[in-house]
Amino acid sequence: KEFIKSIINENKNRKINCCLEPFSGSGTTALELQNLGIKCYSFEINPLMYLIGKVKLETQYTYERANYWFGNIKNTRSSLTDVDLNSVFPTLYQSDKREKWNYDIDVGRAVKELDIAINTITDEIYKDLFTIALAAILLDVSNLYRNGKCLSYKKNWAEIKLTEDDVFKKFDKKVMDELLEDIKNSSQERENVSQKNKNLLFNSDSRTAINKKIRDNSVDLVITSPPYLNSRDYTDTYMLELKTLGFTKDNTQIQNLREQTFRSHVQIHWEDEQTVKNKLLEATLSKLNKSAKQVNVWNPSIIDMVRLYFVDMESLFIELYRKIRKGGKVYFNVSNSAYFNVEVNTLDICASIAEEIGFTVHEIRKARYLKTSPQQKKYVDKLLEGVIVLEKM
Repeated sequence: KEFIKSIINENKNRKINCCLEPFSGSGTTALELQNLGIKCYSFEINPLMYLIGKVKLETQYTYERANYWFGNIKNTRSSLTDVDLNSVFPTLYQSDKREKWNYDIDVGRAVKELDIAINTITDEIYKDLFTIALAAILLDVSNLYRNGKCLSYKKNWAEIKLTEDDVFKKFDKKVMDELLEDIKNSSQERENVSQKNKNLLFNSDSRTAINKKIRDNSVDLVITSPPYLNSRDYTDTYMLELKTLGFTKDNTQIQNLREQTFRSHVQIHWEDEQTVKNKLLEATLSKLNKSAKQVNVWNPSIIDMVRLYFVDMESLFIELYRKIRKGGKVYFNVSNSAYFNVEVNTLDICASIAEEIGFTVHEIRKARYLKTSPQQKKYVDKLLEGVIVLEKM
């Protein structure tokens, strides 16, 4: 939030009425702007992250109602018996037919009972609130952990034996120590909110939805951090929550979600032949193709991913240019990447594409350096993460 406040302070000499965040994530940008009284349209394709954003932007919570529904959850879960753990996802719950599974039987039963109890809540804002509280403990009670780009099994997962009561205690602690305390302590702040951005948050692909939701020449400021070109599939990253809480009902829905995400991963074999006519990109793709012939290529779709990532970037910059008014600025946080011992200068390529669309590039502001993978380190030691500052003149 300090980054967002610094941008607002940097632009304090001009009126900021309307902002845009094409990649909302957990909703931090829209929330901080809401607290500053600034309107913000935001978009998020991942249904879990979208719900987290909705919960954070809600201003109508009261401690009394939250505590009432918490009591309701505890009463309901204790009355449930023999819950059904059948799932279309075969490794979600413990089974004699599997060598590995995400949840042991007792844990899976407790999680299911909590989910059922939460879904009896008739007030939507509190149902959403407690769903996110449950989502927050799922990794903790499962046999998995987030390992960079994906989920992996904990080293001692087979020895970890949690009971139903252990899961309930973790959930109750999360609710009492964090959720209820936060609602109590932030009541005055929420009462003073003059601009509410929850209804301006959309569970949509920003590449197509921006044009439908926002008027041309109406945005003063864009603050965003798109997916990095790091072959990370954020659908995989949150797969446990997506499957457990019914955000994705089957593998077809998971595939559909992947297809709607920015093309920064290789979980799908992209067959799109589009490219961007940009000298920096063309030179980079040429280097990648040449180098790929000399190294062990771990995925043949890597070069297609790089090419299509910038096709998506160009589409996004075209939309942003259309929606921003003259004098409007874009703060675009992204990082360089490396594949096949070749650095992909994402910052310079994005800046060049934006400039060709019509933006003026004021600067590429250095933020920090990221480590490369062990395979790349000998040839590309570190990767610059930075902020491209653009303006529509």
